[in-house]
Amino acid sequence: MKFVRFSAGGSNSYGIVDGDTVKAISGPGYSDYSETGATHALADVTLLAPVEPNKMLAMALNYGSHLHDAPAPERPEPFLKSETSLAGTGDTIRIPSDSEKVDAEAELVVVIGKTATNVSLGDAMDHVFGYSCGNDVSARDWQAGDTSWWRAKSSDTFSPIGPWIVTGIDPTNLDIEGRINGVAAQNCNTSEMIHDIPKTISFISKYMTLEPGDCIFTGTSGTAGQIKPGDTVEVEISQIGTLSNICG
Repeated sequence: MKFVRFSAGGSNSYGIVDGDTVKAISGPGYSDYSETGATHALADVTLLAPVEPNKMLAMALNYGSHLHDAPAPERPEPFLKSETSLAGTGDTIRIPSDSEKVDAEAELVVVIGKTATNVSLGDAMDHVFGYSCGNDVSARDWQAGDTSWWRAKSSDTFSPIGPWIVTGIDPTNLDIEGRINGVAAQNCNTSEMIHDIPKTISFISKYMTLEPGDCIFTGTSGTAGQIKPGDTVEVEISQIGTLSNICG
């Protein structure tokens, strides 16, 4: 199933995409929702970020092709991204004028469906609601020069997610492509992750409770492409769809 957040008629709602139609529901898909009876043509609504997380985390150095000369981390290495950096498909990624290099990072995003505290590897996937496309936008000069990554990874609009959350798919063999102005900048498959999703969830939940709606960006591959104002950046993941943003 495809779950969305959308704007129509001046109000925001959650919904389920059924072909070219959006069926409004009473709450997020991981809640005890019901259909409201309202429907809209998909072409007539504005898609928002499909989830409202309490927190977002992202995995550093989780693909071998992104390591370059760095050693593979022995354990998952998550970092926090602020919820105020969230954006949806179609939103503008604002490129800070005082950063010299901002990159797009194409990633699979895991959306948590139920509270996870100190969960085992075997139980970790029971806490997943679904998956979306994500772009871990990164200001490289700040990432390298600052003491912490707070602005390099969490500036406003630096965490686009969308266009929807897809449930019921196997996340272990999904193709990911990142494009800038229609030209492929990144290509990988989720099977290449160094630390897989169960290990990541289990590790994080040992120290930090994951709540319904929380998001985990699972890492990026290769060398991410630089983005500038005027660029169109896309993240396409098989069985999910395409997240698209303009840079401004």
